[in-house]
Parts: sequence; structure tokens; C-alpha cells
Amino acid sequence: MGKDPKRAFGNRNRAALGRIYYIDALVRARTFPSVARLVEELETSRRTVERELEYLRDQLNAPLEYDRTQGGYHYARDFQLPPFTLSEGEVLALFLGTKLLSQYRGTPYEKLIADAFEKICLALPETVSLDFSLVNQTISFAVERPRGDEQHLLHLQELLGRALRERCTVSLDYYSASRDADTSRRVDPFHLRHHQGAWYLIAFCHLRREVRMFALDRITNLRLTAVRFTPDPDFDISAYLGDSLALERGGELEEVRIHFDSFQARYIRERQWHPSQEIDEHPDGSLTLALRVRGLGEVKRWVMSFGSRAEVLAPEYFRRQVGAEVLGMAGTYGPPTVPF
Repeated sequence: MGKDPKRAFGNRNRAALGRIYYIDALVRARTFPSVARLVEELETSRRTVERELEYLRDQLNAPLEYDRTQGGYHYARDFQLPPFTLSEGEVLALFLGTKLLSQYRGTPYEKLIADAFEKICLALPETVSLDFSLVNQTISFAVERPRGDEQHLLHLQELLGRALRERCTVSLDYYSASRDADTSRRVDPFHLRHHQGAWYLIAFCHLRREVRMFALDRITNLRLTAVRFTPDPDFDISAYLGDSLALERGGELEEVRIHFDSFQARYIRERQWHPSQEIDEHPDGSLTLALRVRGLGEVKRWVMSFGSRAEVLAPEYFRRQVGAEVLGMAGTYGPPTVPF
């Protein structure tokens, strides 16, 4: 007695269902997909593709056969997958993600995004529907375009994607903006991070003998080497960036205390600025925010973005640094000519 395809299908996770619908669409279209083609297009392992083909044939009773002449799979007779449904929330999430990515239209990323979305659409059942026109009118995103030359960034990301997959050491030429100097490095790539429109490579630097961060738009040249490295089992991206306000690292872990007046305090309360934060409320509606962080350069820029409504209380040397920056700004702008 054959298995119940509908029941078996309902037990699959969404990722597996997507792969199965994609394979089914190619087979029904008589494109005769091979395992090698499916591995490349689904960006997964050969074993995963073979498992999904076995699942189609053995669990869903698909008349799946291999055609040696065509070098790929086809259905020996008519076959229809059991339907599966997406909730409206899942369809909405899919649409919003696509809308967010679509704002890279006109950049070198557009074709990659379009190809990915085409794969997703092939995997979706025809019965899914949502009033996209209404959502399109009522929801939008402000997305920063990538910093730097987009064709160059895309080339670097393709090389680094391969290096990350194959654990391959890379050689790069890098411009350090802080030192206004060019250096050549060999690094072991660990992670790619996007932040405020810029891409960063986090890697072990052979020159400095420690994990460093490199802005991709400052990498002038990058080459893969034949050297393979063993990943550091203790490296964790969350732990690596956990003591930073955003990205900047360096220096000792310190407690920074900042007083916000009653007006700005309303907005400070609304967000979690850092996992370590503690808030001390004051009777006049103001508050003091305490953070345990490294990389006080970016903390200084953040504090100064609030103008006179924020005051650094500690550490003392950091308070003096911010004060010196404020005095320098006053020298640049001169005394105010209009009241605040």
C-alpha cells in the first residue's frame, strides 16, 4: 500500500518544500534537470538534491525517471504535487523582503535579486494570493545604496563568497583611511557584515596576528590563494561585535554614562541601544544611560548627534574628548547669531 503523499508532504519544512516545488516545476516543464544543475541552481549539496529526488519518488509517488538521452529527470506520466498553503503573514513577509531588495534596482545586484525571486516564485503554489497593490501603496523602505563602486563590490563579494565556502586564505591590497596608507595583507575570511550602506569583511589578519575588520570599498585588489585554513572554533560574530555600539572595536571595555535631558529622554527610552544598557530615571524626566562598550570613537559620534541634549558624564577622559570636539566646532562656526 502506497504512502499518503498529502500527509507526508505536510511534514516537510518550508525550505525542503521550496526545493521540491522548484524541482517539480523544472521536471514538469520538461527541461530535464540533472543533479549537477539542481545543485548549482538551488545552491545546496548533492546529497540534499538526491534526498529531495528520492522523496519525490518514494514518499510522494512521483513517476520520476532519469532519461539518459537528455541527461536529466522527467515524469513518465502526468503528476501533480499535493498543494501546500502559505499563511497571509508568510506571503506578506515574502513580498516585503522582495520589495526591500528591489530598491537595489539599477545596481549590479538587480539580476541576482531577480534570479533569486524567480526561483522562489517557481516554488510557490498558484493558489497563494494577497492584495500586493495595497501593500505597495502603504509600505516602503529607505535603503542606503552600497558604499563604493558597485561592480567592484559585487566582484569582491563573489570572490569572498567562494573563499568563505572553501575556507580559502585571500591576499588583498587595502587602503587604510585612518592612516592614509596602502598595505598588502593575507587574511582568513570569517564573516561578511553589512552596516549603514557599507560592507565589511571580518577576517584573521596574518600581518597583525588578530581578527580585523576591512571595509570592502577600501579593498583595491583581492586574490584567492591555494592555502586552506581551519576556522577558529571559538570565533563567534555575536561575541566579536557584542562589546561595540555598532562595529568599532578597540581599547578596554569601559562603562560610559550619558545624561539625556527630559526632551531627548522620551526617545532614548524607546530603543534598546546596546545589550548592556542600564537606565537611571530622574525626577525631572531626564535619564542617565549607562553602556559597557569598546570603540569610543563611534560612541562619541553617536553622542554628538544629539547636540546639547546629551552630556557625557563618564569616563572623565572621554568627557574631555567630547568637550574638546564641541569647542572645535564652536571655533569653526563662531558664536551663534540667532537664538536656539
